[in-house]
Amino acid sequence: MDFFDVLLTIVYLGICLGIGYAIKKRNKSNSLYQKWFIKGLAAKLVGCIGFCLVYTYYYDYGGDTKGYFRDATQVIQSIQYGFDVFFQVFSRKYDNVSFDTLNSLANLTYHAVMEYYTVNLSIPFILLGLGSYFSASLLIATFSYWGVWRLFQLFIEKYPAIEKELAFSILFIPSVVFWGSGLNKDTFIICFLGLFLYHANKIFMGKAFHLNHLLILGVSAFLSYKIKSYVMLSLVPAVVLWRTLYLRDRIKNALIRSLTLPFFGAMGMAAIVWSVSLLSQYDQRYSIDNFIGSAQSMQGWHYVEGENTSVEYGRGSSYSLGEYDPSPWGVSKMLPTAVNVTFFRPYLWEVNGAAMLAQSVESLLFLIFTILTIFKVGPWRFYSIVSRDSFIVMCLVFALFFGFAVGFSAYNFGALSRYKIPCIPFYLAALFIIRNNYLLANQPQFRSSSFRKPSHSTMVRSV
Repeated sequence: MDFFDVLLTIVYLGICLGIGYAIKKRNKSNSLYQKWFIKGLAAKLVGCIGFCLVYTYYYDYGGDTKGYFRDATQVIQSIQYGFDVFFQVFSRKYDNVSFDTLNSLANLTYHAVMEYYTVNLSIPFILLGLGSYFSASLLIATFSYWGVWRLFQLFIEKYPAIEKELAFSILFIPSVVFWGSGLNKDTFIICFLGLFLYHANKIFMGKAFHLNHLLILGVSAFLSYKIKSYVMLSLVPAVVLWRTLYLRDRIKNALIRSLTLPFFGAMGMAAIVWSVSLLSQYDQRYSIDNFIGSAQSMQGWHYVEGENTSVEYGRGSSYSLGEYDPSPWGVSKMLPTAVNVTFFRPYLWEVNGAAMLAQSVESLLFLIFTILTIFKVGPWRFYSIVSRDSFIVMCLVFALFFGFAVGFSAYNFGALSRYKIPCIPFYLAALFIIRNNYLLANQPQFRSSSFRKPSHSTMVRSV
């Protein structure tokens, strides 16, 4: 990082904040924007700078983020041979191409679909950032905040009484801010995840013929699928279940609603099985057999006792879930263990570095908050609150399903800290919502002071 990079970083930090203030000013009648928009953006930008510094000076090998930057720069440089070469390199075309195209392709690090989509998405930001890794990362972080903010708006629309708790869950969780703000897959994924759910909700609420909602929904789903297909594998069943149970939520009579729970629950489970089956037919990456095979491959790579387990190989923080039967039933029995490692590990006694210590402290706080919430609410009341709200069901199903997938397949705490960030806001927000619903139902003084309907100033507006 030379003087030019430092200067560009300062300039682009000002540009990104300037964009944020312009959006805030445009929504000056919206109290949500006035209170949280710049704070959330500032956290995102600070997380981005921290991420860039860590991967520039702490991890000397640079990680995937520098690999994406180098590949994107290589694609950009291929334009010197002509636009036809550039588009061939951009689309990773290998057949019937020129020597210049093959030479440019040979210099790329990544060739798999999920990697080159990340590389290609980074290209416009690197061009706008004048070829600087730091300035391009700041622009990517600002772009990603679009989806994060939309996700925050979605939650506030539904639960305006716990604005502060939702702000922390979605905008300010340290691990999510850090890992979801640099030049990497996860920054794009968390953006597209928020956009997908926000615009899906708009369509469900009767705006199916608004072109912008359909377009953003489709593009977000497509790019999420291309970058990390298992995100959609976890999200689609949760959304299907959400909308299935939403039909039950509209029944006003509490007794009838309770009696129909098994019926709608069965419908929801059938919808999940159907959606997963449909996805697996469309793409074999979604099949159970391939999921198990991919997971075993990752486990073999990250967890080889006594072989290449040093930090420079990225395997210094490996973990094991123990032996299991590599069949669908055997894998399903690993659900509690895999979910536990995603949300509550590494434990303090498993820490072997500064990065793992921060991860361990955050996981410990999640564990404490989870236990306190369950004990305060009570297991039966906890279930009752969840079963009455289809949106909470969606949050928990996605969080637990996704948490299982990454916990079962990562086998490395360093990789897991990045992989799990899409599900963390949903899990923590769901706990806050459950806790709030319990207090509203059981403490009249809390109910009178906390409950409020969404005001005009908190209704969402288009950025």
